[in-house]
Amino acid sequence: MHDATRDDSWLRFRADLRSLWEAVGSPSSRVLELESLASGSQPPLTRSTVHSYLADDRNSRVGSDTRLLERLVDHLLQRAGGHELAEAALWRDTPAWQRRWQALSDRPYARQEPGPPPSGHVSLLGWDGADDTTVLVGQGTEAPWLGHPRLARLADLVDGCSQVGMPEAAWKLAAELEHSADRILPAGSVGVLAGRHIAAYWTGEAGRPRLAREKTEEILRACIAVVGPDHALTHLAELRLAHWTARSGDRHAALRLYQAISDRQANEQMTLLAGLARARLDTDAAESATRIRDLLPDLEHAFGAGHPVALTARHSIVRAHLNAGRIAEAQRALPELRNAFTETFGDEHALTLSLRTTEAGCAHTDGRDVAHRLATDAHTAAVRVLGPDHPLTLHAGNVRAITLADAEPETAQQLWTELISAATPALGDAHPLVLTLHHNLAITTQHLGEPAAARTVFERVMHTQSDVLGPDAPDTLRTELNLAMAISETDGLEAGLPLLRRIHRRQERVLGPAHPETVSSRVLIVLGAYAAEKALNGRAQLADELRDFEAFLGAEHPVMRQVQQALDGIDAQRGDKHSWRLMRRLSAFGGAGGGGEEEEE
Repeated sequence: MHDATRDDSWLRFRADLRSLWEAVGSPSSRVLELESLASGSQPPLTRSTVHSYLADDRNSRVGSDTRLLERLVDHLLQRAGGHELAEAALWRDTPAWQRRWQALSDRPYARQEPGPPPSGHVSLLGWDGADDTTVLVGQGTEAPWLGHPRLARLADLVDGCSQVGMPEAAWKLAAELEHSADRILPAGSVGVLAGRHIAAYWTGEAGRPRLAREKTEEILRACIAVVGPDHALTHLAELRLAHWTARSGDRHAALRLYQAISDRQANEQMTLLAGLARARLDTDAAESATRIRDLLPDLEHAFGAGHPVALTARHSIVRAHLNAGRIAEAQRALPELRNAFTETFGDEHALTLSLRTTEAGCAHTDGRDVAHRLATDAHTAAVRVLGPDHPLTLHAGNVRAITLADAEPETAQQLWTELISAATPALGDAHPLVLTLHHNLAITTQHLGEPAAARTVFERVMHTQSDVLGPDAPDTLRTELNLAMAISETDGLEAGLPLLRRIHRRQERVLGPAHPETVSSRVLIVLGAYAAEKALNGRAQLADELRDFEAFLGAEHPVMRQVQQALDGIDAQRGDKHSWRLMRRLSAFGGAGGGGEEEEE
């Protein structure tokens, strides 16, 4: 074990701890948790704590104090028994390793390595479990280049806001970090670039992806000029530019950027992550699942089968199956995946909670009650673990409300109102998730017989989404589609049908003809034309459309069931009010799979 000297670091401390773990047989986090429970010690070790302490790819403090760490070390030393293991001997002197821990904790910036960090100590990418998407976080990425205690402290505060799900507060602190770096460090230094990176990232996470894209374009040019095209900060800027381009709604430009990264093959991990992002951006959900599955062996080889990147790629396959209507395939994969997430992260990790929300989305075929129970359990757990205003908690609550919307619209309306009250102070009025919650509340308002009130909300949300995400972003198109339905109710189908047709053409261009929401808008047009024109061939036309849609989506897709219900409704010939009920069945709620506005990537 290294002494707590100037060349010591949390990276080395973690490496020593992991060496002990490996020397005694690498017991799983689940086994260590069970041993802790059996010992009766309080509080017991949890799987997420064990996983966090044994992570040797981050230069951050191991625990807030030494109590749980001492418990973990004791369990590992018991496994060593009387064997004279060098790795165990280093940890038998408890006062010595505790003094080392305290010395590292007392440093102005304990995570910082002196001098330029070796590439092996810097992870280009982090994984934000709350959003369940490939994101490029600040922790362990830019921070080693900041090079000043004040900046390092600010980075710690930003990281703290990230851990508790406060992106708006993290953005404000990151902006202060950027300004401080400009004042403290020489102009054009690598530390200034690192500060700009952190500020740009949190600009996007706080709900301003288009501004984050603009900032990242500037950072990329500066990185190439200052540190060159092969520096880790330059690679980071390339990946983040593609990411924010996608989040801004410019999918085709994002695909080109990711393809350019893949073509350059700067390193294996960058190439694989760019390929994964491209696969997740595929609007054909079935094709997306196939492409991610094909990448999975390489991802597991490059990162490790238990790494969050590999595990969340497997989660993405399940989500793609869900979006493609392959519910049975998604459900078959979930039990094994749930075990892997729980084994690796524990029951209360953000990634595990996100997976539980997806499970609720997959449960609709088992009945509304099953889906609602799973969604309620996931939301309740997220509130308890993360708090009511954490983004993942809000996503879980959104799915919970969706499971209520059809049978208990008043209850769903109340829940969405509560979610908006929790989300707005934490995230801001213009955050995409807050806009999604308003959008979904407006759908329920419309279904409860208030299309004029819903129309006002849809108009406001659509204009904000257009400004924040772009006019062709999937969220914006979804809101515009529901706005057209509200206009059809308030002003008549003669006013609404031209809007539906125009939106459908844009969906075909942006999302593709096989996307479920493109198919839904086509069904709405057919139903609207039937209701407006009392066309005698309305049923025949919808039956023809049904055969075409089945070729796109498959017979078991939920949208296909909705189309069949519409077909049966036309058979019933129940008049205009029934036609409206049929059209409302095709209202597209946002974030139904638990991922909100991030689902496209």
